[in-house]
Amino acid sequence: MDNLNKKLRQLIAFACTSTPGSLERQQQLNQIYRLVMKSGKLWKERTPYYSDALQEMWEYCFRHLEEYDPTVKEVITWLDDELKKRLRRYRYAYQKQHERHITIQAREEDESSDLVNALRASSDIQQVLDIWERTLEWVRADPDKVLCSTYFRKRSEINCQALFLLRFPDETSWNVIAQKFDLTPAEAKDLPKWYNRKCLPLLRQFGVSQGYLETIAISGVLDFYRLTPTH
Repeated sequence: MDNLNKKLRQLIAFACTSTPGSLERQQQLNQIYRLVMKSGKLWKERTPYYSDALQEMWEYCFRHLEEYDPTVKEVITWLDDELKKRLRRYRYAYQKQHERHITIQAREEDESSDLVNALRASSDIQQVLDIWERTLEWVRADPDKVLCSTYFRKRSEINCQALFLLRFPDETSWNVIAQKFDLTPAEAKDLPKWYNRKCLPLLRQFGVSQGYLETIAISGVLDFYRLTPTH
């Protein structure tokens, strides 16, 4: 274990024993932040949304320090994973905004400029991100337990909640999922079909109940979740 990872693990352990909001905990969080940023080991990329994703990552990790498991990964790897999740969400939102902007430009070649459409397009990024976060909260909470109770064959651990959390926060491929659950080739082939048939309707029902399917942002949200690919 390198000295940086050892020191960061110690600081996280100390912070977890400190009272949330206390001066002691804040000092430990500041030390973690300074050490990580000074090390230069955190994932970097030149994108217009990197700083926003970075800030969201720090806010999330500092609020959920207890989720860090030193037996699974190093601290920098944990932070990188959380940062990359947020970068993927921003990347998708920017792509959707760009596509919509191109569509609007094409329309303007044939008709007068539509200010309303332009204003809508500018707000799509935050709208998509908000829908993403609220949907993830619903999946994790599963208030009606319908996601956990809908499972593949007699494998209760392969349920809609588990598959949603594998598929759209981390974009886990079906091959990896099949290996994770030790599926036979026949089961691995059937799982994506079952998922589309049983799990996606539950997600759509949630979207309808929340009014998401009637908003401009929802037009590509199912693509954002990457629900249907079978690779």
